[in-house]
Amino acid sequence: MEGKSALDNSALPPALLQATPRRVRVNLTGAAMLAAATLLMAAGIWGGLVLGRRAETADRHVRLFTSERVVTRGEVVRLHKQGGDEGYRITAHYRYIAHGRELAGATRLRRSERDRYTTGSQAAVWYLASEPDASWLDGYAPAAQPGWPATAVPLLCGLTAAGLIHAVRRQLNLLTHGRAAIGTVTKVEKKNTDHGTVFHIHYEFATLSGATRRGKYQQSKKQVPAPGALIPIVYDRDNTFRHSKYPMSFVNLHTPQ
Repeated sequence: MEGKSALDNSALPPALLQATPRRVRVNLTGAAMLAAATLLMAAGIWGGLVLGRRAETADRHVRLFTSERVVTRGEVVRLHKQGGDEGYRITAHYRYIAHGRELAGATRLRRSERDRYTTGSQAAVWYLASEPDASWLDGYAPAAQPGWPATAVPLLCGLTAAGLIHAVRRQLNLLTHGRAAIGTVTKVEKKNTDHGTVFHIHYEFATLSGATRRGKYQQSKKQVPAPGALIPIVYDRDNTFRHSKYPMSFVNLHTPQ
């Protein structure tokens, strides 16, 4: 199917006929994307700091446990069940006296020992002389934690945030400086997903030089175009393989009142 020429602007929305650079603004969806990117970056930084501190604390406790551990008598005050009926785990919450103070602690029990304690049971508790708040039931000890999550979490959050920002900036730059053309819908594919039915709309258009470019976008059930329908396209003047249907998802044209 032959696409319409980029010189044919008879079916273009008047807003796209503005001289470039066009005045463009981020819409509500784009603003939500940028807000999500900001939250992701903040969460990544916070998560990296928290995970890093936890790993450092765990390593310190492992080192001190061999030389500073002190045993005292404790009492189980609560048993917290987590998981399904078969593979559930029990966390034993207990209290103990250290340095003249009553303190509280918790230890997640092994599956083989999940019936070992009942509420009110007496238990031996190990704690660190220099950090009496750090404690474990007898038979348990601090375990080292890997340090890589402290790097992986902010990296993953940062990459995801960068992807969201890039998607908005791409549309912003394309609509600001791009060239408008008329595209023709060549195929409509219906897809059933876990989130409902979506349609993949395939189109093609001709650039100003006469080259044919093809693309596709995803759309819900509302106003699905039929094959042969004409749709506005905006493409990059310098790289005509970068293009998008109009209107775009994250940005709008700023039209004078």
